[in-house]
Amino acid sequence: MTLARDADYRNRIERAQAAMKRADVDVLAISGFDYLRFFTGLNGLPVGRPIWLVLQQQGTASFVSPRSEAKEIRARCATPVAAEWVEWEEPIPAPMSHQDALAKYVSQIAPDARTIGVDFNSTWASNIELIRQVLGPERIIDVTSILRDLLALKNAVVVEGIRRATDVVSRQYAASRQAIVPGAAEWQVTLASLTAAIERSADILGEDVEQPRFWPHQMNMVASGPERTARCHCSGGGRIMNDGEHVQICLCGQVFCGYGICFDRPIPVGSKDLPQELRKVVGFARQAQEAALARIKPGATAGEVHAAAVDVIESGGWDRPFLHRTGRGIGYSDWDGIELKANSKVRLEAGMVLSVEPGIYVDGVGGARFGDTVLVTDTGYEVLTPFQLGRDV
Repeated sequence: MTLARDADYRNRIERAQAAMKRADVDVLAISGFDYLRFFTGLNGLPVGRPIWLVLQQQGTASFVSPRSEAKEIRARCATPVAAEWVEWEEPIPAPMSHQDALAKYVSQIAPDARTIGVDFNSTWASNIELIRQVLGPERIIDVTSILRDLLALKNAVVVEGIRRATDVVSRQYAASRQAIVPGAAEWQVTLASLTAAIERSADILGEDVEQPRFWPHQMNMVASGPERTARCHCSGGGRIMNDGEHVQICLCGQVFCGYGICFDRPIPVGSKDLPQELRKVVGFARQAQEAALARIKPGATAGEVHAAAVDVIESGGWDRPFLHRTGRGIGYSDWDGIELKANSKVRLEAGMVLSVEPGIYVDGVGGARFGDTVLVTDTGYEVLTPFQLGRDV
């Protein structure tokens, strides 16, 4: 398979630098893990200790890292570690906090920097406050919108990675469906799904030494029965599944090599027919997704796509059956900034990748949603996930 190469990362860095110049940002200091992967390919590290990626308007990017992760960074990507911080005293004093290490490095490479951009959306608030204290609050600005714009469009390399993720999800669905039987617990479905994901990722990656086979940022939501499926994000608990009810699964998130996708399906348990009102919920959920898909094309607004799904759902006559928007931008991360929600004026463009997942949630009856990953094309859209899989409920 083709993963992003050094040339792809250089291109992303150059796009960020062009955006910095337009916005008059002298330095970027980024710690959100999705952006570390986007700009460098760094994957699979713990996020408890901040790792900063520092970028100026010209030149290459560098890491400011805790020493505990410096070796891992050097093993997993080509971007250099320019500064380290430690948690013990050394004969030659070194910074003993991430904020001091970042401040020292920025003062060395850009002593006259007036503006330092930080992604407030993916940086812990406590860390933002710490770097304000050492770098000066007047210099720190939020560049969330600038960075999100870089994630909006996907090229062929990224779409290929997303396709690999959808391959993994198809194996997860098959394993989940096999585990959904009367008398089994929800957590057993989660276990089967995760095991299938790890095994398929291992098959695809082959002898690659560094890429993780398990991604902790993937969602394996499993809910059964009328009460739990009427909530949108139950997570594989101890409830025992019964014949004649259904399970709602959500196999979303960063399933393979950090690529984010969406795949949701309701699945019947056993051989008994579903209750009539639940069958209505499932049928309208399927129609709502199809209505939203029919509106996807370049130039359409995200709000129009959402409204198409809402029209179908409201025609069912339920009282407040909504718990979430119709979808979001995904691919580089689990949320790439676009939202398919009411009144959004964002215009779709070819190359965007979206989740399309309207849901219906009715207390006392249950909930259902069909979710898929969709590429906006020049003429309309292409569903990247296995669209027909699991639609026969």
